[in-house]
Amino acid sequence: MMQTYLLSLLYLLYGSAFLLADVHGVRFPTLLSLRYQFRMKKGVRLILIILGFAIAALLAFFPVEPGPVVLGDFIPMVNVLSLAVYYLYLSLKGQEEEDGERESDSVLHATGQYVEHNRRNVGYLTLCVCIIHFLIPHFVLL
Repeated sequence: MMQTYLLSLLYLLYGSAFLLADVHGVRFPTLLSLRYQFRMKKGVRLILIILGFAIAALLAFFPVEPGPVVLGDFIPMVNVLSLAVYYLYLSLKGQEEEDGERESDSVLHATGQYVEHNRRNVGYLTLCVCIIHFLIPHFVLL
């Protein structure tokens, strides 16, 4: 589905901008504005999380032709899913800080910590996946 393709490109581009805000935020203040909107508005967080899981499911089951039906656009799907999990981690981390609860040792926590420590590298990887997916949309498994 071409609509899913366009949504995945926009989601990956937003994700890379969000992750690279610390590195390039001084030169591009819009990146810092994106992070600020995410931190301050609960609706933005909710939309990004739900949209991420929905796009990942759509990429898995409705790939760009001639992709395989089951795996679909595998690499963009994994990248979108990891971004959605990272957004969920940040959202829950903010709530735990407000409530004063202790963080748990779960897959969500481990994924969030990995992306947090490698934010710049994951941001560049996400940007590369977005560019390659844009330039070669019919490449099988990408």
